[in-house]
Amino acid sequence: METNETIEMTPEPQAAPMARPAFYYGLLTAIALMLLTLLIYFANLMEAKWVGWIGYLLLLAGILIGTKAFRDEYRGGFLSYGAALGFGTLTIFFASLITGAFTYLFYTLIAPDALAVARQVAETNALQANPNMTDQQLDMVTKMVNPLVMTISTVFSYTFLGFVMSLITSIFLKKKDPLEG
Repeated sequence: METNETIEMTPEPQAAPMARPAFYYGLLTAIALMLLTLLIYFANLMEAKWVGWIGYLLLLAGILIGTKAFRDEYRGGFLSYGAALGFGTLTIFFASLITGAFTYLFYTLIAPDALAVARQVAETNALQANPNMTDQQLDMVTKMVNPLVMTISTVFSYTFLGFVMSLITSIFLKKKDPLEG
């Protein structure tokens, strides 16, 4: 008598797509950055240099919390360096897009008066960096402080900064699957 035994093969787990969780953690990071912006504005701290560091800490926290959650909740506790780098960068890219849109709305609709303060801060910083600046150069600096340029700058600078931070954090957040040889 012949027996027909079938061996069930369990498929290899697919790598979980990272776009949805990266968007979620990017949104949370963006919300934190937007709340910080509003707090800075209402507390009249726009001229304080130290408050910018809080934004950098929020970016770092978004990468660390998001990448760890992605590794543990979506990838079964394992994540390669490249995947951690990609996830962290994608998370901050989404955060930068949302924050960039908020920046534009903030300076055009919510607090247009803050634009004058931002221009004054930029002018002061430019003069401190180069006291011999001409009036024409100063005028160019203040013209660059406008909602559109600030929005584009936010997207590119946050994404680049997120990439650099992810290069470092991925070293600590990667975890090799021992079953993968």
